[in-house]
Amino acid sequence: MFTLPIASTLVVFSKFFSVSDRDAVLAAIPEGTRRVVFLDTPATAFLAPTIEGLLARGVEIEVRDHHDCPAAAVIRGLVPGAVISTRDLHPACSTLLQVGEFAGRMVTECDCKSDWSCGEWHNPTLRNWPDVIVADPDPDGLTAAMKAAGVFYPGLDEDAAVLDGPRAAQTADRLSPVAFLLTRGMSTLPGFDPARPQVSEEAKGKLFAEFVAAAGGDVEALASLGRKVEIYEEGVREALLLANEVTDLLPGVAFVDVTGGGRFDLTTLASRMDARPGVAVTVQRKSAGPIAAKCGGIQISLAVPKPRQTEINLQDFLPVGFTSSPEAGVISNTTFLLHVSQQVWDEAILPALVAKFGG
Repeated sequence: MFTLPIASTLVVFSKFFSVSDRDAVLAAIPEGTRRVVFLDTPATAFLAPTIEGLLARGVEIEVRDHHDCPAAAVIRGLVPGAVISTRDLHPACSTLLQVGEFAGRMVTECDCKSDWSCGEWHNPTLRNWPDVIVADPDPDGLTAAMKAAGVFYPGLDEDAAVLDGPRAAQTADRLSPVAFLLTRGMSTLPGFDPARPQVSEEAKGKLFAEFVAAAGGDVEALASLGRKVEIYEEGVREALLLANEVTDLLPGVAFVDVTGGGRFDLTTLASRMDARPGVAVTVQRKSAGPIAAKCGGIQISLAVPKPRQTEINLQDFLPVGFTSSPEAGVISNTTFLLHVSQQVWDEAILPALVAKFGG
């Protein structure tokens, strides 16, 4: 979890994978906050308790998300006005928002804090009760938070849709120049270390702040993003080496083991894997990520190339009634991306892939 002021609005960036995530977010919401909006936060087992904790404090809650699923019914029950769509209808969470919709608001309240029914004389005072935004700590959550807080540039919604899609599609010809720099910067971030989570979170917070400033025309921030190009290009070279190690695990299933290697550019490797003839599913075995931190040091990430996304749903390979959380060894918020533990891979995913693709 990390915080970042965008314009005059406090933004709390966090996943909701654990009790500690819930507690950290609740502690980060200042006393006196009247309204909190959750942006791009999928319905996990720890999102609902966070919302319940804020409701108990009398905080008004709004939800804008595009990861509709059965678990979202709990969120709708807590927040009747919650807007929870799908990525098919809203590829970017920012498209569920108006510019500046949650940029803080001024309210008039009586000094005696009454509900105006006490019958006494009142001295109304203008007080600033700013909205607080809670967003997913990825580029889609960032762009949604920017738009909600009133920081917008032409093409933001289009950039956000690409940034929340397959990495192989996050190319210079599909993104604005500043958004493409963001993708390069994301590739330079240190990997998540559960023993020292603040290292990667602080780095991401700095990158997000630079992007917000650069999108607003800050020349120094834009130059700082540009200086990350050399690190990015080094990651590209490493990704190209890894691409030579990709094998066909099954017909149509491309596999590569990247455990123990150096930092590489995810988009470059993903695009090379997607380009293999006949590929329907790509698989990367990693030693980093939230599942690796909770389930024995290994995370296996699957993706479906864009041309095959209408015919392959990775959630079909999971057990019925699966729970999406790092502790359970499953993270699945879309049909074309899936992250699992080694155990879930061995017991459920690999047999399902063999059944579908043969081998």
